[in-house]
Amino acid sequence: MYTNLFPDLPLRAVLFADGVFNQPEGKTAHGIIRHSTVFHPVAVVDRTLAPGSTKSVLPETDIPVVDSVESVLDLRPDVFVVALTESDYGEWKDGVFRHTPKQPDELPEFWRDQIHSAVRHGLHIVSCLHQQLARSDLAERLGVGQHIVDIRRPYENPPKYSGRRRRSRAKVVHVMGSDCVIGKRTAALQMRAAADRFGIDSGYIGTGQTCMLVGCDNGAIVDRTPVFQAAGLVERLIEEVESERDLLFIKNQASVLHPAFGGLASAILQGSQADAVVFVHDPGRRQRYHWEHLPVGDLETEIGLVEELGGAPVAAIATRGEDNVERLRHIGLPVADPLASGGSETLLNAALKAAGSLSAAP
Repeated sequence: MYTNLFPDLPLRAVLFADGVFNQPEGKTAHGIIRHSTVFHPVAVVDRTLAPGSTKSVLPETDIPVVDSVESVLDLRPDVFVVALTESDYGEWKDGVFRHTPKQPDELPEFWRDQIHSAVRHGLHIVSCLHQQLARSDLAERLGVGQHIVDIRRPYENPPKYSGRRRRSRAKVVHVMGSDCVIGKRTAALQMRAAADRFGIDSGYIGTGQTCMLVGCDNGAIVDRTPVFQAAGLVERLIEEVESERDLLFIKNQASVLHPAFGGLASAILQGSQADAVVFVHDPGRRQRYHWEHLPVGDLETEIGLVEELGGAPVAAIATRGEDNVERLRHIGLPVADPLASGGSETLLNAALKAAGSLSAAP
């Protein structure tokens, strides 16, 4: 894990989310602010919202939003976190955000300037970019003890899937969903926080960039792995740490019915050999995120498919807002908003009951 490079955690972090902090593409920055044990955010760089505060987007927070890393050097940051990828890039015109993704070799000038400035001022760089900064000329400009970490690097020598249940201790709760950027990570981490409050020794398995940045027991960027090895990698990630915990949470990517990512989602699900599933859904979403010409799959059909593919029951549904909670009650499963009072406890209770041997939270 990259955290071995840094003896003193959490690191004081400037989060770079230029132009996207108040958009779905800002989800990595949101996740770090809400849940990270690795980083203590001291500022967010987003020129479209500066000067301001994160509370305009995340009401429960109050971190300065600024127009450059240079403007917050007096806050003594340790690290500059590039909390977005080239494919998150967009442009604002007449108050409307237009998603215009870039290729890895098309880094916007402001992004490049801010990264170079952070290096000049002695900050570590932790990057979600597809472009590997540690292999660029930036590496030659690092000072003693200064590091560049590329989060989106492949896992070396991923194993083949065995399908054997070797777990000696942990139960596994898998968080699935009906689309990308729908709240799977938030639901997983809110349930983990609830488990901790109830004294359950719980952990988290990371499968994507935000998971790796908030802090996890074990993890990898699973979408950088050949699909025929993805299930084996997930199986390995869980096997390596399950004896240390009573409960592990793992979140999936996209959806098993997503035409672009269904193979990846199925591999993560089957590799986890879960004991229970919590399913995340937004009943108001009709088209897929960034695939607006494709419809979101039927909820009940997908729940049935998840249970058949994964071999574990869907125990509850997570969604956002009380209106959506009421719209989904007809499914017949417990439904809750993980960010609402008591919501994460409701989801956790249902998952623990479905998983078996663990006692449900009080």
